[in-house]
Amino acid sequence: MRIAVLTGGTSSEREVALASSENVIQALKKNYEVTVFDFPKDLDKFLAEYKKYQAAVPVFHGPGGEDGVVQGFLKTLGVPFIFSDVEAHAVGMDKYLSKYLAEKIGLLLAGDQILNKLTKIEFKKAVVIKPLAGGSSIGISIAHNQADLDKSLEKAFKYSDKVLVEDYIEGKELTVPIIDKDGEAFALPVIEIRSKNSFFDYESKYDNKLVEELCPALIDNKLAEELQAQALKMHLALGARHISRSDFIVDEDKIYFLEINTIPGMTNNSLLPKAIQVGGEDFANLLDIWIKSVISG
Repeated sequence: MRIAVLTGGTSSEREVALASSENVIQALKKNYEVTVFDFPKDLDKFLAEYKKYQAAVPVFHGPGGEDGVVQGFLKTLGVPFIFSDVEAHAVGMDKYLSKYLAEKIGLLLAGDQILNKLTKIEFKKAVVIKPLAGGSSIGISIAHNQADLDKSLEKAFKYSDKVLVEDYIEGKELTVPIIDKDGEAFALPVIEIRSKNSFFDYESKYDNKLVEELCPALIDNKLAEELQAQALKMHLALGARHISRSDFIVDEDKIYFLEINTIPGMTNNSLLPKAIQVGGEDFANLLDIWIKSVISG
C-alpha cells in the first residue's frame, strides 16, 4: 500500500515539521511504501500523482498545515488522511477559539484579551503574550513590566496579526496526549515539564539540556486522573481524531487549560513519542490503525 507524507510548509515551524516527519516516515516504512512531498515546493508533483496513494499523512506544525488548510485540500481531492479533520484543526490552531470551547465544557482558564496591532495596553500585572495562531512556543514571551510588554507584543506580532494576552499563572507545566485506538479515545501518561528557562519556550523544547521532561509526571494519582479526564474531554469536544495534546498549568489545586495541539510534535525531543513509549504503545502500529480506519471509511 502506498502512502503520501505531506510535510514542510511555510510557517515558522517548518523545520520542526520536517523533523517530526522523519520519525513518522521511519514508522510508516515498517508497513507501507512511502513517498514524501515537501509542501508547497512539491505541490505540482503531488497533484500529478495523488491518485497513486491510498492515504495521506499530513505532518505540519503551525498555520498553513495544522489549521485545516491542507486537510481541506485533501478532502477536495478525495484523498483519505489521518489526524483531525478540517474543523478540529481550524479551531485548535486558534488559541482564542479553542479556549472559548474549553470554557464551554467547564475547564478553568487564565484571564485573557485579544489585541491587534492598533491596540495599546498598559502594564498592570505579569502576562503571557502569544501569537493567536502557532505552536512550538514561537513568538511567546512573559512580560513583567511595561518594557517587557512592549517588546513582547512587537515580537508576537511578527508571527500573527492578532495576539493573545493571558494572565501569567505560576505553577507546574503539565501536558496530556490523547490517542484513538480501536474506536476509543484514551489518555496517555501525564508529562511534567521542568524548563530551566522562564517557561517551556522554543529553545527548551528542542534542547534536552534546558528541560527535564518527567513521564509519568511526579504528581499524585488524583491530579493525574483529573488532567487526563480534562484532556480527553477537550479532545472529544473539539472533535479531534487520532491524536491531540492538551497543555495545562497547575497552581496549587487549580488546573488551568492553556491550549490543544492537533498535530503535536513528533521529533526525537518531542513529548508525544515519550508518552507513547511509556504508555506501552507502538507508534508504527498506531499509524497503521489510523490509516486503515480512514481508508475503510
